[in-house]
Amino acid sequence: MAPVTLAAANVRIEHDKARNLAKFLEMIDEAAAKGVDVLVLPEVGLQGYADFAFGLGDKGTAAQKQYYFREAEPVPGPATEAIRAKAAEHGMYVQLGLAERAAHGNVILNATALIGPDGVVGVYRKTHNTFEFPYFNAGQSAPVFDLPFARVASLICYDLAFPELMRVFALKGATLVLNSTAWPMKGHDPNDDYHGFAMDLSAQANAFFNQSWLVVANHCEKGVYSAGLDYWGHSQIVDPYGKVVAMLTDEEGLVTHTADLDATTLASRTEGFFGLNLLQDRRPDLYGPIVDTAPYAPTDRPAPTPRGPLDQKAG
Repeated sequence: MAPVTLAAANVRIEHDKARNLAKFLEMIDEAAAKGVDVLVLPEVGLQGYADFAFGLGDKGTAAQKQYYFREAEPVPGPATEAIRAKAAEHGMYVQLGLAERAAHGNVILNATALIGPDGVVGVYRKTHNTFEFPYFNAGQSAPVFDLPFARVASLICYDLAFPELMRVFALKGATLVLNSTAWPMKGHDPNDDYHGFAMDLSAQANAFFNQSWLVVANHCEKGVYSAGLDYWGHSQIVDPYGKVVAMLTDEEGLVTHTADLDATTLASRTEGFFGLNLLQDRRPDLYGPIVDTAPYAPTDRPAPTPRGPLDQKAG
């Protein structure tokens, strides 16, 4: 197959939908000048992420909830149409992170829309978002989408910490995964930051374990919210060997990489790691506990042991 150019955007996002969208449209033009085929934008990049998830500032206030109810958009919607029109100019695919207004019910979702020249190819809603409820409801599916150059899937931020999800995508045939994230730092020193290290480690491990391509687009704002939070940045492209082939640290811009995706994936699964295919060599017959829900809702708990006279008399 012909070479494909992947791109991730390292972006300083504002809580201003119009300004963010204008910046994204400019970045699409910039990406087109670099021959990009698919561009990934950060998590909730359209409206901006919020401080509630990190326990900072006005956590839990009605004002933040109201912001998302005001600014959330349906998919398809105005923002996805603006990006579709720009993508059509360049024959490009763009993954947009946004707060999505559900078609029915009083529900807002942390979502990504994969948009091509002909419109929305598919939507993914973040599944691992315990700390975001009740602002964003959790997604309920793990879809994959066919593009002309690869079968692709989407992840959003915290999803990257759960290897089961990217494995599911790989088993569904995805060889390219697009991760939109708002990954913060623990502190302010990029040379010794555990949270940032965890993102990089998770990205490389997920790509290696599934011998798949992974593109990560992150925020890179500094000193945001009341506690002066820094985002990690480090938008990156990881190949199926688990190697970071392109990265931006904390500067705003695009990181790109061009490769024959199919050829590299095949090589990684036939010669890269001792010639082993990590999907072929799985032992799913031993992995039952991974999908066993009993530990979360046990039904076989023993009756409580009486502790005293009152317990013993209870009928």
